[in-house]
This record gives sequence, structure tokens and C-alpha cells, in this order.
Amino acid sequence: MISDFGEGWVGSPIERWLVIFLKSGVLFWIGGLAAWLWHTDADLLSLWHHFMTADIKPVQALLLIFILTLLLAMVASILKRFDFSVLRFLEGYGWPQWLRTKLMQRQARALKTQRERLKQLAQQAKSHPLTAKEQAEYIRLDWQLMCIPYESTQLMPTRLGNLLRAIELKPRIRYGLDAIICWPHLWLVLPDDVKIEIVKARHQLDTAVRIWMWSVLFLIWGYWAWWAIPLGLIAALLDYHWILQAAKTYGHLIEASFNLHRHSLYRALDWPIPENPEQEKAHGEQLTRYLFRGLPPTRINKASTPKGELTINH
Repeated sequence: MISDFGEGWVGSPIERWLVIFLKSGVLFWIGGLAAWLWHTDADLLSLWHHFMTADIKPVQALLLIFILTLLLAMVASILKRFDFSVLRFLEGYGWPQWLRTKLMQRQARALKTQRERLKQLAQQAKSHPLTAKEQAEYIRLDWQLMCIPYESTQLMPTRLGNLLRAIELKPRIRYGLDAIICWPHLWLVLPDDVKIEIVKARHQLDTAVRIWMWSVLFLIWGYWAWWAIPLGLIAALLDYHWILQAAKTYGHLIEASFNLHRHSLYRALDWPIPENPEQEKAHGEQLTRYLFRGLPPTRINKASTPKGELTINH
């Protein structure tokens, strides 16, 4: 998983406040209060009236509010530390090996079926025009396959994992550049406007992951109120679709950064720039080795692609 190196949220004040509201878990705590009131048959108005009529000094009330606010901020800050770990979990890392194997085998079968159907539609299109339904199916399958690693050995057990893995592999397949190794260096030479767009997309992804965590934690309130369980599950399911969309946007920007600005990385490192597209992969592989192991470049006499080399064509 490629990480970004930006901080903060870029957007309008309303967007920033909305993000703070969602990521801080306010709805989680409101739901917990509602679940507790449901369990105790208490009335919120009566509870508020009791609090207002209690013999509490203003200083004590302010101190109580400060402690509660600090506690909520601490919980939100602790949860933030798990953003990357939870994202990796949603990709499929850290799962039991037997489950990973079973799901990846299922993904491989589905991938084979999709490719066969796409090939069948492509053959039909050569002999006669596709119907509107077939054309829509062709486009859908083509886009789906773009979000899945080409090799079955690179598959992940989840849709999110396959999407991010496919994006990570494309710079290596096209240009010989390993995305994980090269990205920190490429980030430093990207234009500021590009960085801003990537930071915005990454924070959208982080926001979606954080809300998914709050949705799962919402199941805790099911101990006091049964309705908290279906609400938490529905929220987590809907948010997972948001994660997929945010990851797709973020991934496309990463891919575009390699497509448009990879030569800036060559120039910054004073590395030989490929003279033509045929030399891209050989030069990129040597640059990756240099960044990873410090190995100097060797002379590239002729660019060639080994027989059976992986391409991104479907």
C-alpha cells in the first residue's frame, strides 16, 4: 500500500468541519447515549433537567465538559493511529492463511470467467455490432479487470486489496519502476498542485477508513440496544463502498503521477532518461535497483521484452 506524505485536509471550511464531525466519532457517542437511554428506559429531557437543577457550580460544570472533551479527543487520536493498519486489514493482509487461500482461489476463478466473457464479447464485436446490453457489459468487465492484478499469483482476498495491488503493479509493468520503492522519491519532485490533489484523495480514503472503524465499534452498543447491531453493520457495509471509491480515486492519481512525472524523478537523480518507450522498462528496473540497493546503472544497448512478459492488456 502506497502512503502519502501530506498533512492536513484541503477543502472548504464546511468540508473540514464535516470531516472533523465524522472522523471524531460524534455519532458513535450519540448512539451510545441513545442505547443507554433505551436500556434504562430513561428520558433525555428528564436527565437534562436533573443535570441543570443539580447543585453544580459553574467551575465544576466547565471542568466536567473539559474532561469529557479531552477524553473524546484522546479516543479519536488513539483510533487515528490504526488507520493504516485497518486499511491493510481491509486489503486482506493479516488474515488466516487458509482463509486467504480460499478467497484468492475464488477470485482466480471469477477472474478467469470475466476474461473469457470479455474475450467472447470482443470476438462478437468483430463480426457484428454489440447490443446496448452487451456493450454495457463489455465496458463494465473492462473496467473491473483494470482493477485486478493480471497474474493470479498477485491476487488479494478482497476487492480493495486487488484494486490497490493492481495500481501498485502498473508502474513496474509499464516502466520497470517499483511503486513502493520509488514513490517516496517521486513524491518529493511532484508539483505542488499535484500533491494537493493526492493529499485530498488520501484524506478522503483515511476518512472512509476511520468511519468504517467507528461503524464496527458501534456494534458494542448492541449490548444495551439490539438496533445498534444492524445499524453498525449497515453503516460498515455502506462505508466499505465509499472506501472502494476513495481508493480508486487515490490510486488513479498515483498512477497518473508515474505516467506524467516519472522523468522528473530521473532528472532529480541525474539518471539516464529513456530515449524511447521501448527502453522504459529496462531503465526503470535499473533505477529501482539503484534506489533499493544503491547499484549503479549498466549500459542498456537494446530494450527488449522477454517472451511471455506480463502486460496489462486484458
